[in-house]
Amino acid sequence: MQASYDFLRAARALLDITPAQLAEKAKVSKRSIVRIEAREPVGLEISLRVQKALEELGVEFLPETKSHGPSIRVGKNVVKKIGFQIRED
Repeated sequence: MQASYDFLRAARALLDITPAQLAEKAKVSKRSIVRIEAREPVGLEISLRVQKALEELGVEFLPETKSHGPSIRVGKNVVKKIGFQIRED
């Protein structure tokens, strides 16, 4: 499935990478990433490169089904875990 610009932006945020890092991985300009995230049109090839780069980083774009809308999923151990530390005073 071809991912929407909103899902591309959400996937980058989930991976906690910068637009510049994603641009480098996708071999597109940083401006292209900024345009995608601002919902400004870019060429199909560019958006597909960005999607492929995100998929290589562990993101899966899931199509709409009869009971659920489209979504994204990340592989196990891809997203950085945020742990809570208990302070002992």
